Amino acid sequence: MSKRSSAETALLLGALVFYLYIAWSVPYSTTDDLQWGMDQGLRWWLQGSLNSRYVGNFFAVAMCHSPLVKTLIMGLTMFAIPLLMARLAARGEERSLLPIYLASSAGLLLMPPVMWQETYAWVSGFGNYVVPTLLFLVWLLLVRRIVDRGGHRLLWAVLFLALEVVMGLFVENLTLLFLGAALLTALCSLGNKSARLPLWAGFLGSALAAAIIFGGGSFSQLLLEGSALNGLRDLTFDWSGGLPAALTGILEQYFVRLLPISFLRGPHIALPSAVILALGFWNSRLRPLALLGLLPLGYHGLLLQTEEYDTPVRVAVSALIWALVLLAPLVQRTEPSVKLGRFLLCLAAPLSLLPLAATTTLGQRLYFFPMAMLILTAADMAAPLLARWPVQLLTSGALAALMICWGWMHWTVLGCTTLREELTSQAVEQGNDTLILPTDRYERVVWHTRNPWNVEYADYYRQFYHIPDQVTLVILPAGSYECWPDVDPEQWERRLEFFPSKDYTPSLP
Repeated sequence: MSKRSSAETALLLGALVFYLYIAWSVPYSTTDDLQWGMDQGLRWWLQGSLNSRYVGNFFAVAMCHSPLVKTLIMGLTMFAIPLLMARLAARGEERSLLPIYLASSAGLLLMPPVMWQETYAWVSGFGNYVVPTLLFLVWLLLVRRIVDRGGHRLLWAVLFLALEVVMGLFVENLTLLFLGAALLTALCSLGNKSARLPLWAGFLGSALAAAIIFGGGSFSQLLLEGSALNGLRDLTFDWSGGLPAALTGILEQYFVRLLPISFLRGPHIALPSAVILALGFWNSRLRPLALLGLLPLGYHGLLLQTEEYDTPVRVAVSALIWALVLLAPLVQRTEPSVKLGRFLLCLAAPLSLLPLAATTTLGQRLYFFPMAMLILTAADMAAPLLARWPVQLLTSGALAALMICWGWMHWTVLGCTTLREELTSQAVEQGNDTLILPTDRYERVVWHTRNPWNVEYADYYRQFYHIPDQVTLVILPAGSYECWPDVDPEQWERRLEFFPSKDYTPSLP
């Protein structure tokens, strides 16, 4: 092995170890994770009680039942997503693989804390929102492979059928996007005999998945009653107003909320958008328009200052940025097939948000897939630039800084988890009637809900961690772990105390 390949291998192994460490340190959340990790969650999955996300919920059940499975699935997925991006963007150029991997990894780790909490640090959210992104990248690589080389059509057909059934059973908006992507590739394969059967089989798999996920009881209830899952999901319109009112509600949710919010919490959408705009127009006949790359960064900075995203001017600027991002790949001086591919990747980002406009559901986890598509497009367009050593040095430094930042915080979170496990074991062994648990400082930074907040979730907490029902839980506030075992009066005053009780109504079936 050459020195270069040895260094690349060492860097990739280092990244793998980092992501496995992050996955190991992720605490289970009281939001869904505890329930998925018990018999209740197994029933939810088998019966489809909550929704028809059978594959996404399978990952939630598997990871919440076993910390080892959680570590392997989450760690390998975190590592593989930028690696698959690099494979796609490198287009067979092995020398470009590592530079693109470094840049893609840095782009993903640039996500804001509010997205981190809902994806990389939330086991259930990871299973439903991050894993399908990985599978879509695998699908893109396989489509490229079957179109370029062909062969073994029947085996490929079975693989595409199975893969696209699996891909479609995560979250509803991605189900529709994957169905559209499968139909588009199937239609394009009509002139390619070797790819025709596999890609049409894939479309059949996507259609079957869509039938399953939208045939579920909660979706039917949502359409008929306008609300489902005890108000967790509501339509953005009222059927009594007819089709015009429905379209108005959907478009308002899409353009006034979903698109502008994508630029709100961090540079994870703005930065790849800026790269796409700058490089797209720079490599075109409209080179002066490359300065438009500053627009998404400036817009993001403005939203950070005021967090007002729904004014008419800002809504219009958001729509303009998304339109320019779609235009930039098309004006580049490159092969038509490359232009089209980059355009479709860009289009997948805002298009994946469109089905969500029918409901009031919001959250930064919804932008993980759009972020990944924009990072992939930016990396594809910037591949020659990323191969230059000054740029490699810059991206390597940024990635190292982000790894140190997230790694340091997760070290504290892991330490708190370990201490809690020790205190819990001690209390159970000694038969204590009270268990006092400290909390690390990274609430709403790394994690959102590692603590129970009411009697019901305190009961789930006891069941999940095998704490006797008669034990009173005392949860100290964020920051108490760092000074444990000392507890100052202010921290004790802000404690949450949950006495044993079964007097509650479960919030979910």
